[in-house]
Order: sequence, then structure tokens, then C-alpha cells
Amino acid sequence: MAQLPDEPWTSTDDIGETSDAVRAAKIIEQMHGAAFAFDAAGRFTYATPVAQTSIAMTLEDLNRPLGDQTFLDGGDFGWKLGVHPDDYQAAAEHLRACMRSGQDYNFDYRVLRATGNYLWHRFTIRPTRTTDGRVTGWYGIGIDIDVSKRTEDALRSSERSLRELIETLPVMVYCADPHGRPTFRSRKLREFLGIDTSGNLGPDLLATLEIIIHPDDLSGVRQDYGQALRTGEPYVRRHRLRRFDGVYRWVETRASPMRDTSGQIVQWNGACLDIEDQVRAQEELRASQDRLARAGQAASLAELSASIAHEVNQPLAALVANAHALERWLSAAPPNFERAAATGNRIVRDANAAAEVVNRIRALFRQSVDSRTSVAMMDIVVEARDLLAEDALRRGATIAVEAQPGLPPLRADRIQLQQVLVNLIRNGLEAAIASARPALQVRVFEVPGAVQVEVSDNGPGIDVPEKIFEPFFTTKSSGMGMGLAICRSIVEAHGGRLWAKPNPGGGARLSFTLPVSET
Repeated sequence: MAQLPDEPWTSTDDIGETSDAVRAAKIIEQMHGAAFAFDAAGRFTYATPVAQTSIAMTLEDLNRPLGDQTFLDGGDFGWKLGVHPDDYQAAAEHLRACMRSGQDYNFDYRVLRATGNYLWHRFTIRPTRTTDGRVTGWYGIGIDIDVSKRTEDALRSSERSLRELIETLPVMVYCADPHGRPTFRSRKLREFLGIDTSGNLGPDLLATLEIIIHPDDLSGVRQDYGQALRTGEPYVRRHRLRRFDGVYRWVETRASPMRDTSGQIVQWNGACLDIEDQVRAQEELRASQDRLARAGQAASLAELSASIAHEVNQPLAALVANAHALERWLSAAPPNFERAAATGNRIVRDANAAAEVVNRIRALFRQSVDSRTSVAMMDIVVEARDLLAEDALRRGATIAVEAQPGLPPLRADRIQLQQVLVNLIRNGLEAAIASARPALQVRVFEVPGAVQVEVSDNGPGIDVPEKIFEPFFTTKSSGMGMGLAICRSIVEAHGGRLWAKPNPGGGARLSFTLPVSET
């Protein structure tokens, strides 16, 4: 390889035409970029034609002194005029430091091109030395990196904007690697949890859950998140999260996998939304609705009681009055049997009137067949499940429905059957909540001449299956003990049967049958 001379040359004319250095210089002049050389004092001795043309400066322009001091002492040469004012001081100081130490120079700054525009260039300058290590001059090259620099700046700006967007979103954002190890937590999440800017809570997200998840929710979160990591399915769950001050607040957490072109998961992206206020508002609304319903029931019961008392009181009062009259006619001396017989007839009349009043009252509660239509049992089951979906979600329970295809239609009161199913499912949810992972299963299938519905839970079970259908019997502290009794009355009024027994898998199973419609 050709060796360059110890002293930087000024032009190819200073070297013999057959010299290897001449050929090297010609190669340099054909290279991409602006090549140049300057001596140990900082005076340019060579610049390729491309370098001089691109900046519209000759060697004389580059070396024109701009003061009395030398470059190493802090003076400037004419090449200063070709550097952006904001960049020159740092570029020159770094060059002086490298010339004093003999270290390589690598620096990016903007250069004034002949077009009048400042463009970013990357300069690499290295010293030449004598055999004893003395620096004799410097050789360098400048490469136009303006497009690359602007692209980097645009990418950096876009990254800043994206980060600011993530940091200012009204949700708490996090990222994890394919195995669940946290890689990023947004500022809002860090502030909520009370951790430092590094977001370090440990190497494994699943290992940190017990620190930040409510103990009652921990098992379900571990199971669901572990299932998502194993299968790649999106993760969605409501649970309580521990805030930095030790207060647990309800949140809804969602996470989805990000995949590469081959379908492999490269990252998990998640969002956590604080829904404490929403949950509290729902609970307060639900409590208000329950209080309103109880008040309505109490008002209806009071009104019904007053009506019944009014209706029954009149014939009973007449019956008592006639009984006293009968007593007087029979105790008279002599007894007046004719009047006594007439009074006895009036007693019978008043008793029949009281019985008729009672029959009319019973008719108010008798199940009517007028509102019965042809219904599909599966549709009613789905409606009941949807009505209680929010309640199940709040309890962290699942409701699975399994139906035999091609079930025959039933002739029934749709609203009454819906009430039965809602009551059975709600009771099952309340019982299942005692298990680690509350779950309910509703099965609908055909049996000879009827359709059977089973509601199974994984709760603690029942000790006395038949007793739970007795009026006013309840295992709930706030229950009235009428729900299952009314359910059985409705089912029996439809010609069916309702019963309960322990579930083989643990918990309780309540079943009822309804006869298939003959039409």
C-alpha cells in the first residue's frame, strides 16, 4: 500500500508524477466526501477539488488569519466562516484539544455549502507521525450526513412525541417481554405504585403481583395472566391494585401481545385504568336500587295488607254480630228458634262471603295461563345470564352455558321463567363467591317429555336440600326466605318440578323441568 509523506502535501504537483503518493492522492480525490490535510499548526496544506468547490473556499480562503493569535492559542482561520456559528466554538475547541493530545478527531457540525445552506457533516481527522511519534500533520475527511442527521432528528422527535403521548394518556401504560418481565412503566403507573423512575419492581411481573394485587384477587390475576402468557391470548381483568399509600383501588387491566412478521410475540403492551370511582358509583346505584325495591315492596305489602283487611273485615264483622244475635235468641226464655234459624242462615251467608274474599285474594297470586306463549328455553337462559353478567364480573365469577341443540319449544310465561332463572343464578353466584375461583354452569337438555335446566355452582354446598324451598327459610343474613319458595310455585304452576341436590364436583345443583309444548 502506498505510504503518504510525513509532511502533508499542498498539491500533486509537489510530488513526482510516478510517485505512489500521487496515485494515492488521485484515489482520494475520487472518493465520496471532502478530503483535506493541514499541518501541525492548523494551516490547510491540501483540500480535494470537491472539498473546495462544495464550500466555495480555496486553500487561501481557508487559511486566512482572523486575528493575531495562532489556532492552537485560540486564534481563528478563514474556515471559521464556513461553519455554523452555533457549532464553531465547540468544533474548534475539540480540534485544538485533539491537536494538543494527538488523539483522533471525530465531530459533527454544520458546514456552509456553496448553495448558501448549512448541511450537517461528520469529520474524521487523524494525525501523521514521525518514527519517534512526533505529530507532523493531519489528514481528514468530511462526509455529508445531513439527510441521515435530519432523519435521526425526525425519528428522535417522533419518539419524544410518542413518549409524551404515552406519558400524558389518562391511563397507566406498561410493557413486558414475552415472558412477562417488565420493560417499561409509564410515569402515571410509577406514580400510582410509588416506585422510582427506573420502574424496578423485580425481574418478573408474576413475581411482583403479590406486592401490588389485593390478596383476594391475587389467585385469579395470576391464573389469568399466566394463561395469557402461555397461549398468547389478550388479557382482561378487573381487580384491586395497591396504591403507593397502601390503599387498594379497583382497576381494569388489559394487555395484548405485539408480534413480529413470523407471528412470534416480541412484547406485551398493557394499559391499566383506575375505575374505583366507577365501581363505587355502581355499588351505590345498586344499593339505592335495592333500597328502592325494598321500599316499593314494603309499600305494596302495606297497601295489600290494608286492602285485604278491608275486604275481609266486613264479612267477618257481620259474622260476629250474627253469632252474638244467635246466642241471644237461643238464650231467651223461651228460646226464639225461628229468629235463631234466620240468624244462622245469615252466619252461613257471611262465612261464604268471607271465603269468597279469600278466594279472590288467592286469585291475585294464582299463576295465570293467559300470558303463556311458545318460548325457547335457551333464549330465556341467555337473557338471564346477560342480566347478571355485570354482577358476575364484579364478583370475579364466570357463567358458562351449555345447551343441547334442537331443544323443543315450551308453552310458558317468559317473564316468570326469567325470574326463576335469575333467582337461581344469583343464588349460585352468592354461594360460589366463597371459592377461590367462583364459577357457575347452566346446562339445558331434553328429557322424556320435558326440558331440564340445571344450575351448578362450586360454592360450599347445601346441607338440607328440601328445606331451602320452605317459605321464610333462609341462610342469608338479609334474606326473606321467599325466593326459592316462589320459584318452586312458578315451576309447579307450569306443570314442572324444582329440586336441589349436592353437586358431584362440589357445591350445589338446582334443577327444574318443564313439560314440552303439545302444539
